[in-house]
Amino acid sequence: MEYVKNLFRFPTSFLKVYPPIWLGILVLLVAADLGTKKLATDHLMFHLGHHQATRYFTSAEDFMQAEATRTGAPQIDILGENGEYVSFELVFNDRFVFGLGWSLPPVFGLGLTLLATLFLGLYRWHNPVLGHPVAWLFIFSGAFGNLIDKMFLKSLATREWVFSLTHEPGYVWGVVDFVKCIWFGWKDVSDIAFLNILSLDYWPTFNLADSLIVVGIGLLLFTIRGAEHSLPQEGQADAE
Repeated sequence: MEYVKNLFRFPTSFLKVYPPIWLGILVLLVAADLGTKKLATDHLMFHLGHHQATRYFTSAEDFMQAEATRTGAPQIDILGENGEYVSFELVFNDRFVFGLGWSLPPVFGLGLTLLATLFLGLYRWHNPVLGHPVAWLFIFSGAFGNLIDKMFLKSLATREWVFSLTHEPGYVWGVVDFVKCIWFGWKDVSDIAFLNILSLDYWPTFNLADSLIVVGIGLLLFTIRGAEHSLPQEGQADAE
């Protein structure tokens, strides 16, 4: 019980750790992430994985009503001939990180993201000097963007977003991913554990939130070490 109480005892106030300007920028970044995702679902063709197609299309009538899987741009080329290097292509990630692992039910996927975000929030509040605030800003912006995304189903007929925590007929669930980038494609390492990801021709499709999280983690790892080295050691603190 004492341990639980300590979780909610913080060394400083919430607004000192998360100042208003920091929170304001977070809202803007989350809005940018959700805005780009909405643009993707409004204009790009819905590409469904095999496990998704078998789940959502139980009859020919279901397929005919899923207009979003037949209309819209199949791909938008950004860099390289025919989008060889970078393109926009819409998919829905209902798995773990980078589309790996098992397909998750909406409530379970949302719950995992919510718990992870809550843990990071408490950790940051308990350790306000560790890591640069910008690193945490990027991580939380990406986490909240994907968290809110998971609260909505996307209509296979009208493309509208509908708040729901369970599967509904005619809707697809999953985080909106639409940025597709070329990757190493080293087929020689396809059978080597931990290196087989280098055999992919393209990096798993991602979004702005994922980019913010990756950049934020990189910046956090770099700055958190500096903060740890700058903290006084226990003996030094006692001497002072």
